Amino acid sequence: EALKTNTTVEDLFLGDNLFGFEAVSALAEAVKTSKTLRWLSLEESQLGVQAIKALAEALKANSALQKLSLNGNKLGDEAGKALAEALQANRTLTTLDLNGNMLGNEAGKALAKTLKTNTKLHGLFLKHNQLGDEAGKALAEALKSNATLQVLHLFDNKFSDGVKESIRQAFRGSKGLPYLNL
Repeated sequence: EALKTNTTVEDLFLGDNLFGFEAVSALAEAVKTSKTLRWLSLEESQLGVQAIKALAEALKANSALQKLSLNGNKLGDEAGKALAEALQANRTLTTLDLNGNMLGNEAGKALAKTLKTNTKLHGLFLKHNQLGDEAGKALAEALKSNATLQVLHLFDNKFSDGVKESIRQAFRGSKGLPYLNL
């Protein structure tokens, strides 16, 4: 409730906590209307799919949050797809950390689709996931048309050497991406 009327807190680090769905739902409601919260970290908090879906809905309406870290929550594809959908509507988030979330091809393809139209995201962190060749090919294709992404971390996924090379080539031809960690 305090975050709903907050006018001073800009960075909120709540990582390494075991939040239940109700707590994250309440936090999501606050995020939805917050005008001051710029950075939210929920790293290593064992968030479930339903909690992420509530947070994703909040992101669609939020007009302030710039950085979101969900590192190490083992979210999986369903949650990853919900976040990708939210990014299609959100116009303020510049950094999204999804490292270590067991994201697979479906989430990777959804995020790649978002990269084709999202013009605000500058940093996307996807290392230590389960992204395979399908996701890698989609990301390589998205990089060809995305001019705003500046940092992309893809280390420790399941890409074949051929797909890695496709991503490298797309990176070299990218209009905006100066840093790739593959």
